[in-house]
Amino acid sequence: MPHLAHLLPHHVPIEAVRALTLWSALALGAVAVWRPLVRRTGWARLPTLGLLLWTCLILAMTVPLTVKAGAGERLSMCVSHPVDRAAWSVRTFGDRGLEDVMNVALWIPAGALSVVATRRPVAAPAFLSLTFVLVEFLQTLDPGRECDAGDVTYNSFGLVLGAVTALLGVRVRKAFASR
Repeated sequence: MPHLAHLLPHHVPIEAVRALTLWSALALGAVAVWRPLVRRTGWARLPTLGLLLWTCLILAMTVPLTVKAGAGERLSMCVSHPVDRAAWSVRTFGDRGLEDVMNVALWIPAGALSVVATRRPVAAPAFLSLTFVLVEFLQTLDPGRECDAGDVTYNSFGLVLGAVTALLGVRVRKAFASR
């Protein structure tokens, strides 16, 4: 049987197929827990579904799919001087081109949906940010991925931007509704 990579058109990277497959599996799980979660928590239905599916997309793109030896050494590099590394990343934002912008932009919808779904403008984005710190640590399992304090900073900034945008949107909506 031929390897999957040989069956794909040349412009489709195998990583995209893996991420899409992982997202599909995660999305099925998210849909399965969606209604019970909404019933149990009282969260808004459609924003919660959107948040779950968007989070699955982020996980599918960021969770390492390869595990190789040397994770301990890569983890120690990751956790050494995180504040200095985060500060450096803020000073050099944009030097990595689209990657830096995407590390912010990808998280804006998650921040907005977390606020609209849960009605918790601080706790929900903070929880998501901490959750994805763990994903950065998991990236040390794959030597092709990088655990980067700058990514955590950019991701968190995107979450805050989305949360603030949603909070302002909710307040504007309430102001217009009360007139």
